[in-house]
Amino acid sequence: MAELDPTSPPKNKYYRPELDVLRFLAFSLVFLAHSLKGDPQPRITHLLKGFASVYYSSVVASTFGLNLFFALSAFLICELLLRERTVNGTVQIKQFYFRRILRIWPLYYLGLALGVLVALLSQSHSDLVAIGWFGIFLSTWTIPAHGFVANPVSPLWSISVEEQFYAVVPWLTRFFNRNMLYGFCLVVIVVSNAWLLYLGRVRAPMYRIWENSFVQFEPFAAGILLCLILRGRLPRIAIWQRLIVIAAGWYCWFFACHRLHVLFDLNQNPGGWSLVGGYGLGALGSALLLIAFLGVDSKLFPGWTIYLGRISFGLYVYHEFALYFSSKTLTMYLESVEIQNYALKVLRAVSVEVLLPLALTVLAAILSYRFFETPFLKIKKRHALIESQPIAGRE
Repeated sequence: MAELDPTSPPKNKYYRPELDVLRFLAFSLVFLAHSLKGDPQPRITHLLKGFASVYYSSVVASTFGLNLFFALSAFLICELLLRERTVNGTVQIKQFYFRRILRIWPLYYLGLALGVLVALLSQSHSDLVAIGWFGIFLSTWTIPAHGFVANPVSPLWSISVEEQFYAVVPWLTRFFNRNMLYGFCLVVIVVSNAWLLYLGRVRAPMYRIWENSFVQFEPFAAGILLCLILRGRLPRIAIWQRLIVIAAGWYCWFFACHRLHVLFDLNQNPGGWSLVGGYGLGALGSALLLIAFLGVDSKLFPGWTIYLGRISFGLYVYHEFALYFSSKTLTMYLESVEIQNYALKVLRAVSVEVLLPLALTVLAAILSYRFFETPFLKIKKRHALIESQPIAGRE
């Protein structure tokens, strides 16, 4: 492809605003996957006719935005820890965990508390047990065993994967050299694919595959591999080349869903080799999107996309609550109003199912970041050994 830029940021500093934009893109894809309907709808099928299957596959493919989050997280954490080892001669593991706790736990446990409130108000007491497993980061073991959780905290199972990754990555970067890290990634990919082959052979349901730590570790390996390959350098790629790489990354996801059917409904498991290929394409597509964005001049992006990327954790935590509130309250009220015009019906559906929940999500995330998360982030910043993402609005 294109050569790598030999220049790189100072070893004691690593912040790329364009990756905040990528975070916002990842959230937007996850939000669309959760708010739009990926299963066939008579009106959409009638309207789009032969393109309906492409639309449905595109909506489902947006789910891989979560894989993009994982690959980006692995890339950044590995990059920061390797820089810390270069600057200080070692990785200070206690400091790493202290910083991660300050960034993740306050908002995460607030989200779980909101989930408990919803469970109590809806008298879904079985959800309380499930949320308890979320609280000790074992949801990726209990969901495959007992099924999906019908509560707005359900997307937060991914935090368990993140925390399990954090449990090992500082030790790896402290004691492993680069060749050993390459070997570790290879082992992770082999284990992940072996598990996918098994899940395909037994025709496991979707929730046993997607919400599975072994499966989701593959995009983490992809992020670490990209970090090791780049060695802190930035890809020197023309804009038109980056657009091609973005298209290639998206096509990886689309092919995995449209042809391999890896994100299937109910018990329509496509088999082990389809799962291996599809989830491999999910990780590859995430890595390609990382390459496409890494090194782009941040001036090319609107400032609000960088800001929303910085508060993307809040967007992720609150979005399912916004969708839940909209569906349980506003949807019933608005649908009680009779509308004859088809175009107005579509506009109402888009407003209630997408635009209004998105606005509520952004508002909640802004307020949460400003008044709840920022005090913890200030403490975290004082303990940062490698200067990274600034606190939004306080540069």
